[in-house]
Amino acid sequence: MKLLSLFFLSVILMGCSNSTSETLIAKNQLGLLRPSTQINEISSILEKDSIGEFNLKSRINTTNEIEVFTKEGEVSLIIEPNYQGDSLVTISEIQILDPKYKTREGLTIQSDFKTIYENYKINNIQNTINSVILSIDEIGAYIVIDKKHLPSKLKFDSEIKIEANQIPGKAPFKYFWLRFEESTP
Repeated sequence: MKLLSLFFLSVILMGCSNSTSETLIAKNQLGLLRPSTQINEISSILEKDSIGEFNLKSRINTTNEIEVFTKEGEVSLIIEPNYQGDSLVTISEIQILDPKYKTREGLTIQSDFKTIYENYKINNIQNTINSVILSIDEIGAYIVIDKKHLPSKLKFDSEIKIEANQIPGKAPFKYFWLRFEESTP
């Protein structure tokens, strides 16, 4: 009986770790997607999701994006191809729209700035006209926060230097992008 219980427990644990790896955000990784993943492999890797219509031949040397949908029809990911000639097309960046994708620390598209501030080193804060862009090199991500969530003195000046401690903890994300970088041998 103990042996049977251990078997079922190990099967459950393996299933949990497998589903986690399919939704994990990490440096150069989104689930099972990596920088070396070719665009024509995405459908088989994300077989539980629906890939927007994509014709590789008609999209070579363009910047068209690939939309990945949930079974409910919601856009889950937007994949930006990295064109490297006529035959090899890999992933450059991925916009994450689905909260099922998260880092080990629990960072998702539905997180707020406090999650970043408490768990990651912010490498750069870029002040633009309408947004603040946070670069987190540790996971290869950049996150955009709408300036409407900032204090008044920071909202309308795109020249002012914004520090992390000036961004409210409850500021939600507008966009969550993951950069893929090819490693050099």
